[in-house]
Amino acid sequence: MRTIPALLVTIGLAASLTGCAASGAGTAPSACPEPGAASAAVTATGAFGKEPKVSVPSGLTTKGTQVSVLRSGDGRQIEEGTPVLVEYTLVDGATGQVAQTSGYSGQTAPITVGAANYGPLGTALECAHVGDRLAVAVPKSELSGSATSASGTSGETEDAVVAVMDVKQAFDARATGTPQLAGDGMPAVVLAPSGAPGITIPSWSAPKDDALHLLRKGSGSKLTAKDSAVIKYTAVSWAGSNGDSSVVASNWTDGSGAQAVPLAEGQVIDGVRNAILGHRVGDQVLAIVHQQSGTTAYVIDVLGKMPA
Repeated sequence: MRTIPALLVTIGLAASLTGCAASGAGTAPSACPEPGAASAAVTATGAFGKEPKVSVPSGLTTKGTQVSVLRSGDGRQIEEGTPVLVEYTLVDGATGQVAQTSGYSGQTAPITVGAANYGPLGTALECAHVGDRLAVAVPKSELSGSATSASGTSGETEDAVVAVMDVKQAFDARATGTPQLAGDGMPAVVLAPSGAPGITIPSWSAPKDDALHLLRKGSGSKLTAKDSAVIKYTAVSWAGSNGDSSVVASNWTDGSGAQAVPLAEGQVIDGVRNAILGHRVGDQVLAIVHQQSGTTAYVIDVLGKMPA
């Protein structure tokens, strides 16, 4: 699967969008992105979800990120933390030439709105609706990491990068299933307002074998080995009485946002695969997984499955 952070090399920008973003979770913009003269100057023709013919005036410049809706959809509105599937075309505003596209094959990875790794292009999706076609004009420095201010914008008018994005699908930002009773002998889990889990490891030793406990019971589609699940997770080491436990990884807070995990055998470690396989969209699962590096407690939110 391809995703926006692997792009932009062909127009002289950084190989990823992370250069302009601080580590950690993305933050919500103060308001929905506004249109402007630069985004309004972009046109795109062709069927939604198919590669459009994009027209951008040569030498297009912008001051700050601008977003215009070229086609209005009637699907759900997108909020901070929402994983979204888009198809996109990127254009160099200086030349008006197409730099790269998503391929329009339905294989782009999810973008989590507000996650730091996606920079202004991820933020531009906030307040959009599924079914929208957006024209986004972004100052080139905001993608290359050369912006000067703390917010990632120089405040100067400069060459624009244009993204035309078709918003095809959105997933829930967190597991929405019915809360279940706590499991005996298992770590305690509390949720932040965003849904991000905090995991407290008990002082006793971990179970000898891998273990699963359902924290929230969803009612969505059941996941099979043919699927790729869209998940958010936090993983904490189980130190028990031997030391301090610590967060090993969390795509809630590392800037990457939700990810698609193939469930075919051998694609992900067995303990994590077993925590997702056979569960339903909307489930939240607590999994105790024994790995070479030690025992780890995972809280996994199952947000959806990728289109076939």
